[in-house]
Amino acid sequence: MHELTIAENIITLVEDEIEKRQIVQKISRIVFVAGKLNAIIPESLTFGFNTIKKEHSDLANAELVIRILPIKIRCLSCGAESTIDEPEFVCQNCSGTEIEMLSGSEMFIESIEINEE
Repeated sequence: MHELTIAENIITLVEDEIEKRQIVQKISRIVFVAGKLNAIIPESLTFGFNTIKKEHSDLANAELVIRILPIKIRCLSCGAESTIDEPEFVCQNCSGTEIEMLSGSEMFIESIEINEE
């Protein structure tokens, strides 16, 4: 269950950013983006995050929003771009196997929202 490790890392990164920017307000929402190739189970990540955040007063009421990006590829033979559901790296246009991955492996915190109150 790598989601628990990812949840820990999200919290660490957010707390580092809070400290660096000297934010005193509570965090209300974190938007996390991951490519489909990371095989993240959103429910497991949310559960891990909700469990760990209780130990951090800045994040105790924070909501974790998870966006999963599709796997996008470009065929180096014919130039066709497509979105695939499974990591089968074959061009849907020409069946070529020389593929460039355009998205699907990324993982980052897109935004951190604070309570204005």
